[in-house]
Amino acid sequence: MMLKGGGQSVWVRNTQLALCSCVVGLANLVATEQDFIANNGLFHDFKPIIFAVIFSQAYGGLLIGLVVKYADNILKVFATSISIILSSLIGIFYFQELAFSLNFGVGLVLVLTSTVLYSLFPAKKKAE
Repeated sequence: MMLKGGGQSVWVRNTQLALCSCVVGLANLVATEQDFIANNGLFHDFKPIIFAVIFSQAYGGLLIGLVVKYADNILKVFATSISIILSSLIGIFYFQELAFSLNFGVGLVLVLTSTVLYSLFPAKKKAE
């Protein structure tokens, strides 16, 4: 595929994608919020928590680049599933915004069971 093959490393591709995204984002920002930025500045009302979220997202992007480079697809699906479950559990118990339902419980059991079974009995590689 494109991500695993080719002559460029994952880091070069991530940098190219980030630069293209920045150009598009800045063009949109200037087109829609030019007056507000001129009057208040670009970082008006930015608080430390906002910067923490930005750095957290950047760190997560770097981790995804490592996962894409070093892990297989099944492992990526398991990691995504477990992260969704952990995020939901944090939302349920910490923020008390979500309700624990039967569907969530069944999904939780299925994801955790499949992760454990995959860990205990990994797929065998085909001989080439």
